[in-house]
This record gives sequence, C-alpha cells and structure tokens, in this order.
Amino acid sequence: MYHYRHIWPLAVALFIAACSSSNDTLPEKPVVVVEEPEKPAADNGQPMVFGSSPVATTRSASLETFYTDFKVGVWKNFGNTTQQNVMDGYKVAYNAVTSKWDYVGIGSQIQRYWDLSAFPYEFHAVSPYLEGATIEADKITINVPAKPFKAQTYFNEVYNLTPAESEPCVVAQVSRQDVDISEVKMPFHHLISKVGFRIYLDDPQPTDPAYVAQIDTLTISVVKTGFISESKTYTATTAQGLLNGTFSGDTTSDEFVLLKHGLYQEPDDNNTLVPIDLRQHLRHEDAIDLCPDYLQQIPHEDLKIRIKLQITTIDGDNHEETFNYDKLLSLNKSEASGDLFTWEPEKRYVYFLRIPNIHGHEIVLETCEILPWDEVQTTDIPIEL
Repeated sequence: MYHYRHIWPLAVALFIAACSSSNDTLPEKPVVVVEEPEKPAADNGQPMVFGSSPVATTRSASLETFYTDFKVGVWKNFGNTTQQNVMDGYKVAYNAVTSKWDYVGIGSQIQRYWDLSAFPYEFHAVSPYLEGATIEADKITINVPAKPFKAQTYFNEVYNLTPAESEPCVVAQVSRQDVDISEVKMPFHHLISKVGFRIYLDDPQPTDPAYVAQIDTLTISVVKTGFISESKTYTATTAQGLLNGTFSGDTTSDEFVLLKHGLYQEPDDNNTLVPIDLRQHLRHEDAIDLCPDYLQQIPHEDLKIRIKLQITTIDGDNHEETFNYDKLLSLNKSEASGDLFTWEPEKRYVYFLRIPNIHGHEIVLETCEILPWDEVQTTDIPIEL
C-alpha cells in the first residue's frame, strides 16, 4: 500500500506534464470557413422560381428562338435603404426537358429564396439574354451594335428583315408588393410599333363592266427630319417607364421609303398573272392589304406620310389614261400639308387610303385604326402564361 500511494500521484503528474508538453509543440488547427449557397431565413423557405404553362410551352416553339431565355435583375427591399440586389443579370433559360425556366447552375448562379421580411421585390428583364443589356434598379440600357433595332421595309412584296431582326429584344418589369411567393411570370412588352396600309377605290363610275383601274406603281414614305431607320442603343428609366425610353446611335433620314410596289398582279383561274383591278375593291371591307404582315418600326412622333401612286385606267375601247398622285396623308381634305402622326410602342396602326375619284386626282386618309399589337408578348411570350 505504501508504494501504491506514491506511484499513482507520480504517474498522474507525469501524464499531465506529457500532455502539457505535447500541446505546446503541436501547431494550431486552421479555421476553415465553408461558403454555402444562400439559405432562407426562418419561415422563408420558398425558392424563387419563374413559371410557365403547357400552353406557353407549345407556343414557344412557334416564337423566334431568341425568346427562349432572358436576362433579369431582382431587388428585395426595393426603394428602401436596405435595398439589395439578389439577381444581378441572371440568365434564365427554358428547359424543354423539365418544362421549367431555370437559372440555378448557369455559370455561378445559385438558388434564391423569398425573404418574407424584405418586400417589395422588383424584377427587370430583357429577352433574349443579351450581354449588351445592362439592368439596373432605376434603368435599363440595351446596347447591341451587332443587333440594332431596324425599320422594316416592303419592296415588291419582299420584306428586308424578319420580325426578329427588326426587333432584337423585348422588356419586362414586375413589382411584388406583398408576400405572394408563387411563380414569377414576366410580362414582356414590345419596344417598337407595327404599321400597315390598305387602299380601295370609292368610284363605281363609269358603269362599263370592261372599265378597269390598275395600280402601276405605289410608294409610301415617311417624311420627318431625323427619322430613325436604325438604332443601336435603347435607354429607359423606371421613372419614365421601360416602354418610353430613348433610342440613340441612330441612322436617320429626312424621308424614308417604307413600301414600294410595282404592278400589282394576281393569278387567274388559269394561273396567269393579271393586274389587280381597283374597281374590284370599292369598299373599306374590300381594301387591298398592301403589307399583310405589317411593318415593324421604331416609335416616333410628328410623322408625315407621303403617298406616290400611278394608276392606269382602261375603258371598253382599250383607251388608256394614266393618273399620278403625290400627296401627304391627311384626314382633312383641305389640309394640303398633311397631318402629323404618332407611332407608340406595342401598338398597331392601320391606315386606310381611299381614292374617292380617280379623275379628280385625289387620295385621302379615310381612317387610321389604332389597335393592340397582333401578338402582344403579354399574352404570347411563354413565361407570361
């Protein structure tokens, strides 16, 4: 017992000393910080997603391929001192396999979650995804010199550009003021206008059924100092509205020809081309559609429209007369200088030209129908539905 009492305390002391010596000589372990994707705060666990529908998926196949993705900026606590950008130009792309709009895993993009304590949220987007599109909290700037906005023309029934080439992109803006955290559906809007022209003859005289009136040549042009036919840059602030921005870096002219036709022709029962007889188009409802798919144009104010027209009439004795018109359009017959017109974005303008009397050398603007765009992207772009 004597030896046991002394050996045990000694062993304990030696063990403690050894441990102390070991701790003094071992290096400290490095502190490792592991960065993890953004996690939702308590009770805010819903991921932020962009939605579509089966109808939208079907329609997306018929749209231009560049509408299959978009660039988006998202801010929470928008307009407050704690405002934070949570999607800085994210790319969102349609996944045909999953039928969803994905952004996670594209580059370094991570899943974002709704923060129920951080409303309102603000979304600004440009479709398609463009490197040259800068999306800020108070402004969108689109600067793509290789894909500028361009005016469409229609010469001898041939368009110079496809609709996609005329309008390189569309924009969207969504504000979320409450805690509705369902799918975000972006309502994309057009930045340009559509313009169409139709013409008819309001002159049933003479009554000779052999009498014809055919168009030889027709030219429609826009008259305005500095008319923009091509623009490389578009800038809009959220204060003015994304559809009311400014085009710059422009190609301009003081008179720009939109539409030009030679002799109008159509096949008969024997598939032989024959001139179109204006006397077969004597009512508003039967007006000849001069550009069936319309002309996409950069929006303008204070436009004048010039019509140049040559018509040949042939009576039953094959006697021909040629009449020439060169007029600025006006709803007021007495206004020789023509009216000023406006083209706003996302609207369609259809001008009905009436010839009240060929021999009177007169052509008037009967009406201009102002309608929504045929395929307004608020209903047709896939992720809106």
